[in-house]
Amino acid sequence: VLAYGKIYVDGGNTYVPKNNNTFYNTEAGQYDAGMNTQVLVLDLSQNFTNQETSPYSSILKSPDVPNGLIEHALWYSQTTRKIYQLGGWFSFNAPNNPSFIADPNIPEPAIWEFDVDGGRWSKATDFRVSNNGEIVDRPGAAAFCDAPTLNRSYIFEGYVQRRSGPANAAYTASADFRFLEGMLELDTAERSQPKLTNISVPTYVGPRMNGAMVHVPVGEKGIVVNIGGQTTRDPTPFGVRIEGANAGNTNLSFVDIYDVETGFWFRQETFGLPDIPTGRSDICAVLVPAADKSSWNIYMIAGVENYATYITSEEIWVLTLPTFTWILVHTRADGMYGHTCHAVGENLLIVGGMQTKNDGGMQNVNTCAEHMPVEIFSLASQNYTGRYDTEAAKRLAPVPSQVVAAVGGTSSGGASQRAPRAWSDVYLQYIFDPSLRRPAYTPEYTLVVEPNSAVSPSSSASSTTQPDSGGSSKGAIAGGVVGGVAAIALIGLGAFLFLRRKKRRRAHEAAGTEVSRQSAMSELPGYTPYSSPEPKPGFLDSPTSPGHHNNVHVHAAELEVPASASEMPSSPRYGGSSVEMGSDTTASPRVGDISPRVGDVSPRVDDASPRVPGDVSPTLGDEGYGYHDGRQVGHHPGR
Repeated sequence: VLAYGKIYVDGGNTYVPKNNNTFYNTEAGQYDAGMNTQVLVLDLSQNFTNQETSPYSSILKSPDVPNGLIEHALWYSQTTRKIYQLGGWFSFNAPNNPSFIADPNIPEPAIWEFDVDGGRWSKATDFRVSNNGEIVDRPGAAAFCDAPTLNRSYIFEGYVQRRSGPANAAYTASADFRFLEGMLELDTAERSQPKLTNISVPTYVGPRMNGAMVHVPVGEKGIVVNIGGQTTRDPTPFGVRIEGANAGNTNLSFVDIYDVETGFWFRQETFGLPDIPTGRSDICAVLVPAADKSSWNIYMIAGVENYATYITSEEIWVLTLPTFTWILVHTRADGMYGHTCHAVGENLLIVGGMQTKNDGGMQNVNTCAEHMPVEIFSLASQNYTGRYDTEAAKRLAPVPSQVVAAVGGTSSGGASQRAPRAWSDVYLQYIFDPSLRRPAYTPEYTLVVEPNSAVSPSSSASSTTQPDSGGSSKGAIAGGVVGGVAAIALIGLGAFLFLRRKKRRRAHEAAGTEVSRQSAMSELPGYTPYSSPEPKPGFLDSPTSPGHHNNVHVHAAELEVPASASEMPSSPRYGGSSVEMGSDTTASPRVGDISPRVGDVSPRVDDASPRVPGDVSPTLGDEGYGYHDGRQVGHHPGR
């Protein structure tokens, strides 16, 4: 996670060079599968290259602090000046390591916090809980992000498996999963008592994992944008043990949006110039806005296009808002996944991850990387430079030329295109343009867990979806880790290259159970799901705004996984017989002109979008990662 000029990397699996070698002279196969049991800290106060070890340091952990976690999340709060560790599961690697935690010794799930000033870890116990009941799980592979302008953090769905907690001891390591519903929000605005709230999701969303999300500070409180990842083969219920669930990549022809001010959910169609990227997972995403906030540009870096045939990518795409247009800005050979990313001025730092060779061998690289765990991409030159520049960190990143060509303006902003080809729900235009008075609005979707009180359109997110903890609807932590990030630990002059482990997923037919609603306590034993009348995920119309009759409704269906999409090759990110769901490739069709223009129903957003109070940072990428983040050394933090 990015905090006060430093990137903190917690957990993750590693390649440990043999024979006292270092990362740059390790021959193929001459490494042991290890795990990171410390916190790696990268100091951003000085210039450095991707070959230098001097900017890195380590913070040791006491035995009671969870270590060797992967697929977990890190949040950071500027108010409390603490990093929060939650979710994930314990590494399968290095059973001979003294820090390895055997199955019988896996602790109960909990949220831990690291005091940045004091340098100490402690178990977090001071949360005020809303709509959560009790903290009952340690979910993994969930998208997460921070919203620093609000002093809030989010984590979305995910799943648990055998090494997530003692309650899952009977699970088969490579076959059994339990998918968690909801998005967990941490609100630290009140420093003395942070608040945790579980926010239910529409039934059309379904289980989701290995995606990314970012907070975009547009409108009153901003929106949380969920991008990509995997979804289970329909139907798959939440909160129950599933043997060998199938998964396929979610199409990138749409994104799911949560409006923090109202608590409303939306599914917005995306467009391509000329194409939309294929579905992918284990990505990272980071927000890089134009200087004048006339466009909000979400960078999506690399990821897995197909787990079954092991197709990975190192493409860099930008999803520019509010036009919701995908634009390819950079490509290079081979692939990468399970990394996290952070924008610091004109520097884009890509942390950890697993590198692959797209040479037909369908496998991860079997050597340590030729550089330290952080790679550096220049947002000014739009190229990998391997150099971090402190002066560039002080400058606002320019809008890429490809984006300027699509939305107008210049590299510093002034976009002339301020609306998408069509709003999937015209209510979104009122979110992007606060100068427009919002009309009354009634969502037409059904939440998996309905709130126990009525909500007015002007209600805040907390009152929209979260009754008090004493209410009848109880929720479980939805959080998790978006991929264990790879990092590096320094021992003397030696470097351990931490590589976030890639989950290996088996592809079996999902249980023939209908999509179910669930109590937020579905993680607890004895839960019996009941069927939901809602359509399968991806096929429900976006909610509509009363009075508008020419809304465009997007039916964005995920592809099912063929029976042939069985196991992905064993990945060093997991080690041994760890788990990753199999996935098909998701060929996102070009949207083209299939959606009619909304026309006068969608007024252009005023160029003078107000600056969010407190938004003084040129990077909004404290999240992670994030894989997350997002899944994110933190944000993706120890992704």
